[in-house]
Amino acid sequence: MRKIAFGLCVCFLILTAYSSQIFPVYADDHEKYKHKLEEDAGDWDEDDYDHEDEEEHKDRYHSEEYDWKNVMQEERTSVKREYWYKWSRSADLPDEYVATPISSRQTVPIYLESKAPLYTTAIPMQGQIFVPLEDTAEYLGASVIIYPNSQIGEIQLGDRHLIVKNGTRVVYENMRKTPMPLPVFSEKEKLYIPISVLANGLGFQVTWTEQQQIRIY
Repeated sequence: MRKIAFGLCVCFLILTAYSSQIFPVYADDHEKYKHKLEEDAGDWDEDDYDHEDEEEHKDRYHSEEYDWKNVMQEERTSVKREYWYKWSRSADLPDEYVATPISSRQTVPIYLESKAPLYTTAIPMQGQIFVPLEDTAEYLGASVIIYPNSQIGEIQLGDRHLIVKNGTRVVYENMRKTPMPLPVFSEKEKLYIPISVLANGLGFQVTWTEQQQIRIY
């Protein structure tokens, strides 16, 4: 019996000593692992990174969406009346076209203050007055490039830039796609454009005077 009791005591002591060394090792490893996670979290804050990344994309997408909506709003602007002297930038057909001051093709003087008038062919058409693109734009002080093969006209005056193409009612106004009331057309190798689009697009206003001339100011 004494031998059995002695053996049991020895086994108990051995187990106690073994467990007292094993568990602290596991506890130390856990603390080290926990500490490592905390250090890693400090170096790589996943929550902050995702949040910042999301905000960056959110701002960009909102900006793109805002720009897109602006274009759509301009294209869908509904106008009751379309004026020959004012570019509405509306893609919708108006309910009424205000009468033009001339009813048939004729030579009309275009007058810009401090310059001699430009006598050019003016063609009334569906509430618009068309004028030769190149001659009129150059008279207003703009530089013009005509690409004959593609029938594209490029007009630049200061920071204002217009690009038009024969047969379309789209103008790229400072690289922004914008509708015109009627398409550009070609006659005798000249492109014709509504004077409202050309003048307003370059920063001018248009009116008709008592002297039967188009005044641009």
